[in-house]
Amino acid sequence: MQIWLAVTIGVSILAALDGGWTASWLALDPSRVWHGQVWRLVTWPWVQHGPIPLVVTCALIYKLGGDLSVRWGERRLRRFVAQVIVAAAVVACVADALAGGDRVWRLGGWAITDVLLIAWARQFPTQALVMYWVLVVRGRQIVRLVVAVNLLFAIFFGAVRMMPELVACAAAALYPRALLSR
Repeated sequence: MQIWLAVTIGVSILAALDGGWTASWLALDPSRVWHGQVWRLVTWPWVQHGPIPLVVTCALIYKLGGDLSVRWGERRLRRFVAQVIVAAAVVACVADALAGGDRVWRLGGWAITDVLLIAWARQFPTQALVMYWVLVVRGRQIVRLVVAVNLLFAIFFGAVRMMPELVACAAAALYPRALLSR
């Protein structure tokens, strides 16, 4: 967890101070992925684009990622998150290409926080969690709420633009239970 947090904080601060160079090289930009910059499929969630997203993402990595790493182990948690994030990025690139391009350009840990929330809810279905600072929810309620919030954003901003988060939610929610409980 410490390395994940340190990289997220360090890269985000660097991106805030360097005039946009780091963000431009790490963002999920499908047109650049199609031209061989495949590292973008992995790097886009590391850069938070403001102090509030950075604090929220780090808090959730610390709390939920910490709980999951105790249950699953660090390596399994990293593998799970990487699989979901890369799948979300690949599907987003394909959807962007099919929609004519220039709809998806993404930075930030929104997808990471969604993945951690859903995985945590599935792993600890009876534990309560305070979400969005006002709601106390458990298990399936968390999954439904996270998916509903992402669908609401997709209605307002477009499904293609929200594709990384939508796919991340779907992949985390549909991830085989047998692989989660090992």
